[in-house]
Amino acid sequence: MDFGKVLGRAWQITWRWKILWILGFLASLGQGSGGGTGQFNYTLSGQEFDFDRWGWRLDTQLEEFWISFAGIVLLVICLLFILAIVFWVISVISRGGLIAGVQQIEEEGSTSFGQAWRGGARKFWTLFGLAVLAALPLIVLVIIGMVVLGVGIASGVGLLEVSEPAGISTILFFVITCGGFLCCGFFLVVIVLEQIRIYGERAAILEDLGWIDAFSRGWQVLKENLGATILLWLIFFAIGIVIFGISFVILFALAAPLLGLFAVDEPGLWLFGPFCFGGLLSALIFALIRTLVTVFTSATWTLAYREFAAMRQQVEEFVE
Repeated sequence: MDFGKVLGRAWQITWRWKILWILGFLASLGQGSGGGTGQFNYTLSGQEFDFDRWGWRLDTQLEEFWISFAGIVLLVICLLFILAIVFWVISVISRGGLIAGVQQIEEEGSTSFGQAWRGGARKFWTLFGLAVLAALPLIVLVIIGMVVLGVGIASGVGLLEVSEPAGISTILFFVITCGGFLCCGFFLVVIVLEQIRIYGERAAILEDLGWIDAFSRGWQVLKENLGATILLWLIFFAIGIVIFGISFVILFALAAPLLGLFAVDEPGLWLFGPFCFGGLLSALIFALIRTLVTVFTSATWTLAYREFAAMRQQVEEFVE
């Protein structure tokens, strides 16, 4: 496969057909995002904290709050859960729409948001089934690992009554060994299943296959083109490093002037405005970068799948 040709064509499609950016943005809504941790600090001016007195007040306040706002809290939680499902459904359809859109561009010379969206919506349940099939082995792997780990720890606890060093050694052995194998195995399985899903989605839309047949075809394409797939992963990894560097430079360029505002003699509420503007501008820039990456990546895998399918057809015709 000509990697330069595939990557170049994927970028041409990404830049030329900006209608796909909408689908790329919507598709990125279902991708995972990292979380943060917070800390709570306090000073008591040398006085000891009275846990009995303050703990009772805290319990009372929490109880009063829950009695007053329990319905609102539950309603907000339900709404957030419903929104999460809606965003996930939109993300799945948009992912399929990106594949259908690239296919329409290559086959018909053009596409539109409506055409691409309908192509993804038509195969929503197939894409959903592929996601379930890709998740099942991970669930089984985690269950097996937890069972083996639990049996090992239980055996170690039983040995503690006979010999404390032997029991501790057994527990540590199972925790380290099983935990290590589980983490490594989980990481490798995630990569393989993710790639099967990527190819399977394209098989479902480009070849109009059901979710089981598409999953099987995805596995077949991965096996037959493992080397090319690994090279594409390495290329995307290198691109990711470059994008990370660019994002860091952009973030520093936006943050430096804002941090300089702390040097003013009389800071006030007016600082809230620049920080909100900087945060909004940063969010828009990073959303645009993520959208372009999503469209370009999806287009590359779609074009690569088309190349693999064409090569396979040529081999079959030659054999016949």
